[in-house]
Amino acid sequence: MQNFLLPALLSLFISLNVSAQQPAAEKEKALKDSAAIMQDLLNLLDSSDEPSSYALVTLGIGNRLFSLHNNQLNAQQSTSATIVYNPSIGYFHKSGFSLSGGAYLLNDAEKGFGITQYSLTPAFDLQGSDKFNFGVSYTRYFVKDEFSAYSSPVQNDLYTSFSYKKPWIEPGIALGYSTGEYKQSIIKDTTINNIHRVIYDSATFSIKSFSAMLSAGHRFDWQNVFKKADGFELSPSLLLNFGSSTTNIAHKTNASNLLKLLTKKGKLRRQLSEKFEAQSLGLNIDCSYTVGNLSINPQMYFDYYLPSSTDQKFTQVFTLSLGYSF
Repeated sequence: MQNFLLPALLSLFISLNVSAQQPAAEKEKALKDSAAIMQDLLNLLDSSDEPSSYALVTLGIGNRLFSLHNNQLNAQQSTSATIVYNPSIGYFHKSGFSLSGGAYLLNDAEKGFGITQYSLTPAFDLQGSDKFNFGVSYTRYFVKDEFSAYSSPVQNDLYTSFSYKKPWIEPGIALGYSTGEYKQSIIKDTTINNIHRVIYDSATFSIKSFSAMLSAGHRFDWQNVFKKADGFELSPSLLLNFGSSTTNIAHKTNASNLLKLLTKKGKLRRQLSEKFEAQSLGLNIDCSYTVGNLSINPQMYFDYYLPSSTDQKFTQVFTLSLGYSF
């Protein structure tokens, strides 16, 4: 806007000097015209900072399966090496309300390349505040195959975040609550007491997970980086993640006696629980480059699991999305 402001001020200055040498009636008209120009300019400057409604189409690539916002949840996925393609479309109203939907395409080892799930996300983000960031969203995942290791075990994901923007290091807190289920099946062809048996067992894992995240970060932004009207934003943040979860396990089997025996001996558990505790340290790096209606958004998240475990303690989640707004 500074490029428009300077010519307007020069025009006003010239018009005032010229009008000083004119009759009173013409001078008064020139002053009115100049005032109108300045008022139009001020209205334009004021309106440029107001929120506006827009639609956004994006095409993303990454390894994120579980959640659109909760990176701690994404870090728990076991298929982190899988490349996921995520086309989506959304409408964002100037009031802060939005609705978006997307599809997840990947190469399933058993079924080949295709869509494994869809998502629908209504959300609200606070607009126009120079002190606070606040947002809340709910994502519903529609999974095509609950037996697939490449589908999210989470079908309902509620997430809310809050941060204070005034300090150079912005403190924040986020809360997440997720529920869902996934399934596993085992078919074993065996011989018991010289009798041929085909043992089948289908297990349904029902998950309830609560998470809390403390964050500290700063947003850097640069304007007119490569050309006029473009901008680059970098937002690194450190996170301390807390969480708890409960998983209930139900079985359908044709070997109920064997199932009861294994349960009695403690070799088959019906419930898995994790108490609320500090679970991981995270580093999130969120970038955005915008020029005109086009935006490019790379994001990296690194997570280190704190409790003792024989599983992999260090995981990473990445996404790269290309968006066009209209």
